[in-house]
Amino acid sequence: MENNNKSNPIFISNSRGTDDLKEQLIKLSVYYYPNPFSQRNEITKDLKKKSGIYCWYNNINGNFYIGSAFNLNPRVNDYFQESYLREKDKLIIVRALNHYKMDSFSLFILEITEEDNVLNREQYYLDEFQPVYNILTKAGNSLGFTHTEEVIEKLKKKALGSFHSLEVRKRMSENRKGSNNSFYGRKHTLENIVAMKERAKNRTLDPNPGFKVIVEDLYTNTKTIYKSMREAARSLDSHMSSIIRWEKGERKKPFKGRYIIVIMRS
Repeated sequence: MENNNKSNPIFISNSRGTDDLKEQLIKLSVYYYPNPFSQRNEITKDLKKKSGIYCWYNNINGNFYIGSAFNLNPRVNDYFQESYLREKDKLIIVRALNHYKMDSFSLFILEITEEDNVLNREQYYLDEFQPVYNILTKAGNSLGFTHTEEVIEKLKKKALGSFHSLEVRKRMSENRKGSNNSFYGRKHTLENIVAMKERAKNRTLDPNPGFKVIVEDLYTNTKTIYKSMREAARSLDSHMSSIIRWEKGERKKPFKGRYIIVIMRS
């Protein structure tokens, strides 16, 4: 039987020799974490408020992933979150982490650099090593960071679309009152009331939904729609108040350095 895993980057072995490559990465790295899961406190301390290039290395097959972050600490810590590993399973590196488990990986911080030099340095390492787990071969291909304000404005317009003015909404409301209402002067029969109760009991949609929230992940170039701000905040490991402050313009950069958020208020 043909082995379907032969061309799958999750399983294929690195042809360059795992030991030599790992030694090369160790020599290059600013920080090396052979047991990242048990070294989380150390990682948090080392990477706080630092920008740079990171590398997840599979000790079993020698494959690896190279990424960059304007804020390394929250970016690297994403990989320790069950919700992130569950929701981002379409990414090759996440699928590999889920399959082989964190214990099979080492974490390297290849370089600490200034924010404005992050993408240049990431591109250098992508060209130099050509990592199998990287889908994109161009650094920042999914970031769109230099056009943040433009992207935000386009997303808002697309998400919100057109809406009725306050005056128009008032007129619409008045037109549905009293004798203008099609149900004016009528009552539901007992049979209808029982039927409506049954439908309400069996419905799966939330009868009191919050504002829908569109979250664009600039790292993975994916969009996720959440049914409420609470759900979005929980998924982003944040608070609703932080999202609202960001939306009001108190933070000019993408939320947590990677997300564009649009709250659909109408």
